Amino acid sequence: MADSNKPFAIDPPNVAPAPETYRQVAITSILPTSKLITLAGQCGIEPSTGKVPSPTGNRSEDLIAQARLAYSNVLECLKAVGATPRDVIHVRHYVVKSTGDPAVDATEIVERGWGKLWCEFMDREGGGHRPPDTVLGVASLAKHDLMYEVEVWAIIHN
Repeated sequence: MADSNKPFAIDPPNVAPAPETYRQVAITSILPTSKLITLAGQCGIEPSTGKVPSPTGNRSEDLIAQARLAYSNVLECLKAVGATPRDVIHVRHYVVKSTGDPAVDATEIVERGWGKLWCEFMDREGGGHRPPDTVLGVASLAKHDLMYEVEVWAIIHN
């Protein structure tokens, strides 16, 4: 933290390291006692291996498993900077539209199971907080096997 008026970025220890082009979390002072926290998109990547878990052949289950891992990574990123899910002010969910499974692809993006998990996560970790969010259906994510990514913004006050 060389200059407290400038953003600084970190890779939390319990999250897979980011590629060299960015860090997982940025902290920006917005008032003397408040900080804006922005998280890079968190995906279903295993922190211990830095890889997407092997597909099971069931794309619906794979998407839910990826979302569960992404939410765990969100929690670790927030904890690393003294924030909690209750501090979240905005969320963006990115869901791959075409998974290769006709049954999954025929299901509306908002009904593919990740939303129920998000609500359970926010009930458990954020006291039922429901920040505004945006859901985007996308053609692809950074890695071929990824089907879900979540981007989070939070504000903390000292």
